[in-house]
Amino acid sequence: MTNYQQPVRVLAVDGGGSKTIAWIANVVSSNQGEPLQIDVLGRGFAGPSNPRSIGFDAAFDNLNFAVDQAIEQSLITSQSISNPISVACLSLAGVGRTEEQVQVKSWADQRELANQIIVVNDVEPLRLAAMYESCQSHLLLTVDSNWEQCVTLVVGTGSIASGRNGEGKSTRAGGWGYLLGDQGSGFAMGLAGLQSICEAHDLGESLTLFQGALLDYLRLTKPTDLVGFLYRDPIPRVEVAELSEIVLAHADSDNLALKIRCQSIEAMASLIGTTLQRLGLSNQSYSLALSGGILTNHSVMVDKLLSTLQQQNQAPRIWHLIQQPIHGALLMAAQQVKWRGE
Repeated sequence: MTNYQQPVRVLAVDGGGSKTIAWIANVVSSNQGEPLQIDVLGRGFAGPSNPRSIGFDAAFDNLNFAVDQAIEQSLITSQSISNPISVACLSLAGVGRTEEQVQVKSWADQRELANQIIVVNDVEPLRLAAMYESCQSHLLLTVDSNWEQCVTLVVGTGSIASGRNGEGKSTRAGGWGYLLGDQGSGFAMGLAGLQSICEAHDLGESLTLFQGALLDYLRLTKPTDLVGFLYRDPIPRVEVAELSEIVLAHADSDNLALKIRCQSIEAMASLIGTTLQRLGLSNQSYSLALSGGILTNHSVMVDKLLSTLQQQNQAPRIWHLIQQPIHGALLMAAQQVKWRGE
């Protein structure tokens, strides 16, 4: 008979350019470390927590709100306050550099968030999320060799690709932020739509229904109103990214919107291709994990991306559209419990 250890509590946070999600869970493992069972006790939700786009103070406000909500719900669920958080994994956009990670770690330490705190960017855990969601059982953490060579593409408010090969080499492409990159992202699509309005105004052309819909969404009456809307501090990244919904809604009826959609697909394929080249991976030799609102909310974007990769002889062996990115942070925290043998 297998003897199971006492549950160990962990905290997982997935924070991006539009929202923050926090989960608290119990991790149960056998004395031998297998199997690993995860039971979610509480969930929290808040606004964006990318410190590079909204600043650290605003990011910490949203992190506090989401974490507090998850803690409160977990106490109600478990009816116990005697089990502190052992490991916290904070997976956040905008913390790819050591400088940002140190500031987030300092906030977590001051909060006494957990006995052990892990701060990573929001891409690193996604391979685990794809492996977890695509396996037979969501209760057990099993190692799937199909995901040893993997490229992860995230396309939401921003965009980035990350990958690793069978030798453990890792690399990334994109993720430069809205000023230097974010190719194919929601922000890039929305901005392209707004730029088309400015160009039409300069040429004295009437706005199309698509361009008019962009202004209507922002509650603006004329193209020149865009200057006051866009050039403010902070730049309204989320609002601009939300315009991608209008772009995609008009892509089948408006040539300009269709062009922007095609440019987005090509940019995504380019990020993947660059990552494959740097890792020495080829067609059908890697698995593809997809995440971010542009992909999870629009199946047409996934279909067209896969079709483009096929045409470019860069198709993945298998692919998975991640439904809950926070699964990656949760498993990263759970792995620490297993490794430490708590």
